[in-house]
Amino acid sequence: MSTLTPMSTNLSSKRDSSQIPGTVYLITSNGEVLRLPIPSNSPQDPLNWGMKKRALAFLALASLGSTSLIVVQGASSMFSSLSKEFTLEDTYPFNLTVLATAPPMFMGIGAFLWIPLSLALGRRLVVIMAATMLVMATIWASVEVNFHVLLAAVCFEGLAAGVTSSALLLIIIDLTFIHERPAAIAGTYGIITSLGSGIFTFTPQFANTGVAWRTFYRILIIPCVVSLLLVLFLYPETYFVRPSLALDGRILVQSATEKVYLYDDDDQAPDTESKADQPGKSLLRFRFSDLKIWRTTGSLSAMVACYRQMLLCFINPLIFWVALLQATVFGSLVSTSETYVVVLSSEPYSLSMHQIALFNLAGGFGAILAWPISAYTITAVSRLLTRKNKGVCDAEYYLPAFILPIFTAAGGSFLYGYAIEYKWHWSWIYLSSALGSFSMAGLGTANTLWITEAFPRWAGPALAVVAGVGYTLSFCITFAIMPWLEVQGYGRVNGQIGGIILAVGFVGVPISFWGKKLRQHIHGRWAVCEAGALRPGSSRCSA
Repeated sequence: MSTLTPMSTNLSSKRDSSQIPGTVYLITSNGEVLRLPIPSNSPQDPLNWGMKKRALAFLALASLGSTSLIVVQGASSMFSSLSKEFTLEDTYPFNLTVLATAPPMFMGIGAFLWIPLSLALGRRLVVIMAATMLVMATIWASVEVNFHVLLAAVCFEGLAAGVTSSALLLIIIDLTFIHERPAAIAGTYGIITSLGSGIFTFTPQFANTGVAWRTFYRILIIPCVVSLLLVLFLYPETYFVRPSLALDGRILVQSATEKVYLYDDDDQAPDTESKADQPGKSLLRFRFSDLKIWRTTGSLSAMVACYRQMLLCFINPLIFWVALLQATVFGSLVSTSETYVVVLSSEPYSLSMHQIALFNLAGGFGAILAWPISAYTITAVSRLLTRKNKGVCDAEYYLPAFILPIFTAAGGSFLYGYAIEYKWHWSWIYLSSALGSFSMAGLGTANTLWITEAFPRWAGPALAVVAGVGYTLSFCITFAIMPWLEVQGYGRVNGQIGGIILAVGFVGVPISFWGKKLRQHIHGRWAVCEAGALRPGSSRCSA
């Protein structure tokens, strides 16, 4: 007779988490952290890759991410040059600030595009498409003379950059075990943001943005092309449907929720719809198959199902809360990017463009600082709570990760507004930039861990919704910033924004108490489909 048992057969029924997505047995009774999911024997399984291969893949992705961030932020430092060339009649019905605020909105739109495409075409092809689009859009922007066409070019840059806030996070999950993700995701946000901000700091040294804004884009064509080449040659496909394994005469199957099951009978094991797991060739040898543009087990039905799952994510309060929180925090940062150049170049500061560029360096320092702090605190707290729960890790154990980003985001907003209002020393404004970037990197880490661990079957759609809603709503917020500032001033406006961030953030308090029960009551027909899951499994995505 066939039987099905969870891998942790020595657990009591009280600790059996097999029926609760987002709850995983992670730490054994002797304190050993399990390396889940279990890698297959295939050389195409990214969990089998050596440290060098994973590091090179990350280098290519970090290059693309930081370059796209620089390109998207570029217009915010070039308003003086742009204003000399484009009059109000040229920009009608917009103004120059739309060149800085529109790209983030298209980053959000890109999230709704790239993640579903990655389920149909694979991660590698999608990243190559985005990198190619970034190169073409940057070349387009560097030669354009019409404002509205320039606006279209920077919007395509934002669309391309959207891959770094959506599909790239799925790639990081592809490459890591559960216990590695806090450090890996925090490092991704910290490195990309700090590299982008740091390099952006020195752009005035290479392109005098007060005279020729096109020089900025022409220079950036080079790193855009380099990023494309790195992706082509260093980043292999990571979308991998893990097949069943033979273990001591039994069949081991790993679900999309990253739980492990053992079957006595091959007939009872679910069909993984993939080739048998064959022993792999040496992972030290270079394989030309890694350079294939398109090699994936994805499908068009998975892409369609992903969009339907997105609708469920929109009405899922535990996911929509995260999207709303990200929108308020990012909206605060976008409003800052609209105003800091004008503020620091005016009285009483009257700083040069080179000095103003250090505002971004302060932001880069805050972002890189978020990497070790977020990685250490999230890992320490989640493991402490897991051990207290007899080795079972609940998704709610990642909720404390929101505390520090929420308070630093609100604090950065308060500090920016009141420093300008009361004409404090410019160093306080720079400190607000560090706090803002720290909060964005830390919040991105917390968001990704919470939604992917709480809803592992909805990982792809949930990431798309959080990034898409967060960036598009922040764009809407920026329309109100300038009229709002004219009426109330920097102090009151940024004080109110900080208050909104705290109010939205405090929604996480009841979630920490009742989130697990609420997770168990959130169901939907398309939640069963595993195509957009952390580890795509065998469930079909029927229409």
